[in-house]
Amino acid sequence: MWTVGEEQEFRDDLIDAVIAHANSSDGMLSRNELGNFSYAGKDIRVIDVQGGIWNPGASWPFGDPLRATLSINTTLSGKYDDQEMHGGLWRYDYQSGSTEGKNSKMRKALELQLPLLWFRQQSAGSYVPYKVFIISDFPKERYCLIAPDLSLAVAAQSESAIERKYAERLMRQRLHQPAFRAQVISAYETKCAICALAHGSLLDAAHITPDREEASSTSVTNGLSLCKIHHTAYDINIVGIDPDYKVHIRDDILQEVDGPMLEHGIKEMNMRSLWIPPAKSKQPDRERLAERFAVFHNQ
Repeated sequence: MWTVGEEQEFRDDLIDAVIAHANSSDGMLSRNELGNFSYAGKDIRVIDVQGGIWNPGASWPFGDPLRATLSINTTLSGKYDDQEMHGGLWRYDYQSGSTEGKNSKMRKALELQLPLLWFRQQSAGSYVPYKVFIISDFPKERYCLIAPDLSLAVAAQSESAIERKYAERLMRQRLHQPAFRAQVISAYETKCAICALAHGSLLDAAHITPDREEASSTSVTNGLSLCKIHHTAYDINIVGIDPDYKVHIRDDILQEVDGPMLEHGIKEMNMRSLWIPPAKSKQPDRERLAERFAVFHNQ
């Protein structure tokens, strides 16, 4: 049997592979993909066929069975009371029936502090993968709490209000960002709204109203699908976008002479029309764009 350290190393590598595969496109994977995931030369199941807790059994192709639950998932069905709690934690309900069975292996993940995959459904058949840890368990109430990072979860219990607030903010970001990215990039059909680059692994979901601000939102309408260079340029106000969906390049950058990336990747985007989602409900919020453009214009 693997040591706990060996199992943790295996889990870390598998989880990274699942997340990387999702992020190579819009950040989501279908149940079919998760039921037949290619890893280490083998096709394996990383999600339960129908239920929420996946404990690989005798058919597991990597020798000894895993000590603890490999994955859990949250659907949109509303059958369970899964929900975000305070400070970036998430409540995950036990599977109905006995507190033992599949639920006992979930508690084993807590005991051994092993990471597991959490699949959070965004639309019919599409899931965003997360790496999470079970950090506390309430068997009488039939739920546990999961968090995206063990050290941050510990820091969130700190007596220091500053340390606690910082840890909670980071956990909320890690809880919200993958789903936000998936929803935004999917709405923009996996391409950059400025240059139309269509490689998912090179795309980010940029906030119009920055995430650090109280007025920010995880709504798709507060997002733009941007390639990494245009995301950075937008964040540091080299690029501005007006409420009529026109791209503007800062005047001093337009005067600068440099290599082909600046000439073609940045300067040629000046006054280009932004590509926006066809669905009006997913198009960028004009008021947010206007507020952000005012910052760009007045610098």
